Amino acid sequence: MFERFAETARHVVVLAQEEARGLDADHIGTEHLLIALAVEPSGPAGRALRGTGLDVARMREDARRPLPAGHLDPDALASLGIDLDEVRRRVEAAFGPGALDRRRGRGGDGRRGGSLPFTPVCKKTLELALRHALTRGDNFIGTQHLLLGLLQAADDASLALLRAQDRSADQVRAALLAEIEPGSGSATG
Repeated sequence: MFERFAETARHVVVLAQEEARGLDADHIGTEHLLIALAVEPSGPAGRALRGTGLDVARMREDARRPLPAGHLDPDALASLGIDLDEVRRRVEAAFGPGALDRRRGRGGDGRRGGSLPFTPVCKKTLELALRHALTRGDNFIGTQHLLLGLLQAADDASLALLRAQDRSADQVRAALLAEIEPGSGSATG
């Protein structure tokens, strides 16, 4: 599928891997892809994302914070007699700060080299990008298709970055559609 990617879209995939490494992640997720799309300077997706006023530095900061494990509800656990803060305190006292946070970065053997794997939803995003390109009649996959696929996949990790800056998928989609010309067949993005 990557052979159909425009140069800017290939660059975004490389940037997503760099973003994941920079955030010490052990995978490439939609959050990394979204940040990469926002920083890529020449594609329509980056122009649209920047046009919505998204702060990339803030997106990186927000992506560094893991989603709550299983989206635990402290109040629901308290109703069962479990004090989440106390559990965290005891685990961190025994195993160190951040012991309950999602482990990032090094694999079990401590290696850092090699390619990072895409999360399943990030792979789905790439497949959806191809579908968007085909639907639009484009013979390439550009940054606009990647962003449309990402928005359609509706992954919590990337949508949380948008919500943190009071943006919705619909707002981003509208900005992107305003940026691109319907039926564009040129490989600019």
